[in-house]
Amino acid sequence: MEYINNQEKLERVKFTNPEDYYIIADFDKTLTEGKSISTWGVVANSNKDNTEYHKRRNELYEYYRPIEIDSTISDEKKSEYMSEWWKRHVGLFFEYGLKEEFIKKSVAEHILLFRAGAKEFLSKMKEKNVPVIIVSAGIKNVIEEFLITENCYFDNIYILSNLIKFKAGVIEKLEGETIHALNKNVIKLPQEILNKIEKRNNILLLGDGIADLKMVKKEDLIKTITVGFLDEKIEENLEHYNKAFDIVLTKEASFEEVNKILNIY
Repeated sequence: MEYINNQEKLERVKFTNPEDYYIIADFDKTLTEGKSISTWGVVANSNKDNTEYHKRRNELYEYYRPIEIDSTISDEKKSEYMSEWWKRHVGLFFEYGLKEEFIKKSVAEHILLFRAGAKEFLSKMKEKNVPVIIVSAGIKNVIEEFLITENCYFDNIYILSNLIKFKAGVIEKLEGETIHALNKNVIKLPQEILNKIEKRNNILLLGDGIADLKMVKKEDLIKTITVGFLDEKIEENLEHYNKAFDIVLTKEASFEEVNKILNIY
């Protein structure tokens, strides 16, 4: 189901000229289905034969995931929880010696699922030379491997996410600034990306959490169409999403619905 919450902005910010806009998108449960495993889940699956790791990882997920999607908790408090979740889960990677080959095998098992129409959407953006910036609290290694496997890691796609560095095939460190669901506002776009978007005035933001709105600066929201995918706890969160996003799409909505509303291709 679709909810249009800012018709005035939709009429003002139009996507008629591909050279005038760019995309900023979350990955997990945005470009992928709401019911899809996450990139963190792919890593967990890569260690599926390690029952102790799997048990401890699931315990973390069952505790922190409800907090992540609870709109009644303040961003400040929720950010503390998300940082804690991130640190505890990464700690398990080192404790159990995460291996690079296991991630590749896990992605190859096709347990990640594109949201309906998402792959075609990325192809259209490539065709129209529209930059797509993926800002994810997930794992960059998994996103890259998935896009490569799906034959859609195009040169107009840029990924800002948590990168695992391996040494001799075993996890060595996580590189760069930590990205979790609540701190995407601290991410600085590399100069290469800034050069690509500097003359583009309009933005299409795609996310599945209200915190994803932080992927753009507050002052840029006036020129940004924001789309929120809401697939979990719809009744509890719909009011909050309708207040936050220009467009809200529920029940595993497809990218065809995004195109139908915005007529971007």
